[in-house]
Amino acid sequence: MRILFSGTPAYGHLLPLLPLERAARQAGHTTAFLTHASLGEVVAPAPVLGAGATLEETLGEFQRRTGKNAATDMSPATAGEFFGGTRVDLGADEALAAARDFAPDLVIAETADFLGPLVASQSGVAWASHGVGIALEAPLAEAMWATAAARAAGRGVTLARPVTSVDPWPDCLQRDDWEPAADRVTIRPEAHESETGTDWQVPSFPGREHLPRVLVTLGTIIDDADALTRIVTSLTKHDVNVVVALPPSAEGDRLPVDGAGDGVHVTGFVPMGLLLRGVDAVVSSGGAGTVLSVLGDGIPMVIWPMGLDKPLNAERAAALGAAEVIGAADEAGDAVARVLDQPSFRTAAGAAARNIAAMTPAPEVLALLTERRG
Repeated sequence: MRILFSGTPAYGHLLPLLPLERAARQAGHTTAFLTHASLGEVVAPAPVLGAGATLEETLGEFQRRTGKNAATDMSPATAGEFFGGTRVDLGADEALAAARDFAPDLVIAETADFLGPLVASQSGVAWASHGVGIALEAPLAEAMWATAAARAAGRGVTLARPVTSVDPWPDCLQRDDWEPAADRVTIRPEAHESETGTDWQVPSFPGREHLPRVLVTLGTIIDDADALTRIVTSLTKHDVNVVVALPPSAEGDRLPVDGAGDGVHVTGFVPMGLLLRGVDAVVSSGGAGTVLSVLGDGIPMVIWPMGLDKPLNAERAAALGAAEVIGAADEAGDAVARVLDQPSFRTAAGAAARNIAAMTPAPEVLALLTERRG
């Protein structure tokens, strides 16, 4: 079978698809990703069918058209026009041409992507929706769908509904009023580990091995050296070792932290599966992929939510008792001290890890999708 995976050109939208793509490839299926070519290293060794603009270019075009910043405003109207409109406008021709050449038997598209559903609908093949975080609220999902359906209709295509909704977000982290979709299938999220290899080594912190290790990451999109420096400075007031993961866009791997000494190690982008080894607590901005990876390993968190879905992710993790939420970078050190000192945080994180481990593994989800495609 030929399976096409489709997603917005951003780490947080593509990485959640990798476990299912890997399962498909290992089962002997032919796979490819429909996204911007610049994300080729992220999804390797799967090939990329290049389509559309980069995320930055799409944000710029959207702002030119509307005067709004989709990176900070995710109201239904903005999200609908950004994901269902501007991104489709900039990528539809290339996506349709690429899909004709690839000739997929099944398309799997992440929740905010509508190029995949467009090519599936025109080709007459089934497609499945794959979540990347907490379930979208109905007004947001409906606005995105309505705009994308209108763009598809303008090309003479009726946008078909997905045959299945694949969801990596565990029940324990959903909203209190959440109800699962009738076609929902859970998939166990996995912390990213590159198949193409890396030369990164877990730092050793000589003479400080007995101290807790704290990972600091603001995710793959936020590039704020000042915020990271303030977080790390607050942590150096406590007896901990600190690993700071910079975003892919950062230049070099240095961070100016006065008095950091031997207790701080700064690195460029490293797969989360490696970064979490030996970690006792994580300070993050609350991105969906980070929250799922960290809780999947049973590690407690301190979250400084920085926009979009992050405040809600932080709220749900805190409601479990697995995270403390802070309102400023300078609060990170004291919050980490509390999280490390109070066993209840690790107990709650461990319970979340067991819930995540009980979700459906990717090979079983793949089997379900191949059955449901008709």
